[in-house]
Amino acid sequence: MPSLLRAVLGLLLLLGWVACPAELSAQKRPPASTAKDPVEAAHLEFSLNADELDALRDQTFDLLLKNGKQEVGITLKEFLRGKQLRDRFRSIEYIASGQKKSRKIPTEQVFQLEQGDTVYQVAYLPTQKFNVLVDVQKRNAAVAEKLDSSGQRFWEPISATEQQKYVDEGKELLAKATAHFPTLPLQLHETQYFLFLSDMPTAQVTPYINQLDKMNEALGQSFGFAPGHNVWRGKAVVAVFVTQAAFAEFEQSIMGNSVPSGVQGLCHQYSDGRVVVACYRGDSPEFLGAVLVHETAHGYMHRYKSTTLVPVWLNEGIADWIAGVAVPSTPEVTHRQQEATERLRQSGTFGRQFFEAESLERWQYGAGSAIVQQMIQTNPQLFQLFFNGIKEGLTWQDSLLRSYGMTPAELARAYGKTIGIPNLTP
Repeated sequence: MPSLLRAVLGLLLLLGWVACPAELSAQKRPPASTAKDPVEAAHLEFSLNADELDALRDQTFDLLLKNGKQEVGITLKEFLRGKQLRDRFRSIEYIASGQKKSRKIPTEQVFQLEQGDTVYQVAYLPTQKFNVLVDVQKRNAAVAEKLDSSGQRFWEPISATEQQKYVDEGKELLAKATAHFPTLPLQLHETQYFLFLSDMPTAQVTPYINQLDKMNEALGQSFGFAPGHNVWRGKAVVAVFVTQAAFAEFEQSIMGNSVPSGVQGLCHQYSDGRVVVACYRGDSPEFLGAVLVHETAHGYMHRYKSTTLVPVWLNEGIADWIAGVAVPSTPEVTHRQQEATERLRQSGTFGRQFFEAESLERWQYGAGSAIVQQMIQTNPQLFQLFFNGIKEGLTWQDSLLRSYGMTPAELARAYGKTIGIPNLTP
């Protein structure tokens, strides 16, 4: 085989666009041509074949639904499949625990089947309108190897006992803060995912907690987490103060950090998985909500799946995009996008190496969120594949090419066309 052809084939194998013929034979996979787009190719790489589906009949599973509900101890009877490709199905027939009659459930309602540590995720093939069953353990083993080669790793699963230990550690930090401010009416508000300390009245705190819960749910759906999954190490620690002075004092005395001027909120992310968010109220309730969601979203991305870092333009873009989703009353995200449009129309270029920058100018946040918004609106499944590819060890450029078939320059031009700058350069 000529060296150039070998190199091209190697790249395609790396990106998951083609499968190794030897692996296809060993696993009895359908031809690679049955994948009609990158999402389907990724799902089929670790999906069960027809014989493996047959072997699951009459076994007992826990059934996790997409609405977060779970049916424990169901007996699987059959996958109701297509006539030609028998590894694909549209519904599942099973017998609920303690029942005799079987029932059928459409696969669009099912997230995964669990059997102890073995997990099979239902994955949709969008162009074929069928589903396959993905072996999560096999997929994760391959991803772990790729992560290890780049010096990264999956975040370790956390047991219920460990989670409670980490929650207690978060409460200890906030108790230290409460003791440090004896004159402030600080109260701890604990939710399913957050430890929220504030000297604001409870009536003012409730909307912000609701916005954080909305952010938590929306990012989980966008990235592909199981419903109800707790991404945090224990719970995310959030401290919100009425005054800027108290916020600065918390940062200096409790967190050991000096606050840059003009900063209303910060997200602290640690290599052990801890996340602490702090901010102050300021003059605008809507702006505080956007700041709080934005900063907490950074922590979510830090904790999602692996220790791999997300490029700054995407990290800030997602954080600003989700702030607009969770706090629709804030005009800040829209204003930044409008400012980005005006700047880009004047210059015709992002400047300062936008896609490679380690920090962004204020207006560039608007460009980042607009690009993220456009990518999600174009195809949310491709965006999920794109983001997961990064967290699974691909460079963001390779993940962009695998999912959207674009280079960074083509992504810039695609965004430019939506704002009337067809030749926009990065």
